[in-house]
Amino acid sequence: MVDTLFFVHSDAAAADQLAGYYRAQGWQVESTRPTDPDALDSIVRTRPVALVFCLDSECAADVHGLAEQVVGDARISRPLMVFAGGSPDDIARARQNMPFGVFVRMDELAWVLKRLAVRS
Repeated sequence: MVDTLFFVHSDAAAADQLAGYYRAQGWQVESTRPTDPDALDSIVRTRPVALVFCLDSECAADVHGLAEQVVGDARISRPLMVFAGGSPDDIARARQNMPFGVFVRMDELAWVLKRLAVRS
């Protein structure tokens, strides 16, 4: 079974670019915008090994909200939650609410996910 990465990103073009890169690496990739009405249900159906929340956008508050929903939803086994990019304020807020999350710069994301693949 191929492990699935799930990207939460407000910019569809950027999400597609990320998805293409990771698909070429052998991952199955899904994505959603944090404001999509069925975002949480999509995550539940997909059962990803990792959720990657992009904080590089004007919708960081929506990303935080969805991450909090993921943590509070009993239907979801706890995937690795990675928060990529973002302003110092957005990172601090996410870290306060998700202290067990992994926080990386966008250029560190591939390294983190590669380590995840080695573990699984």
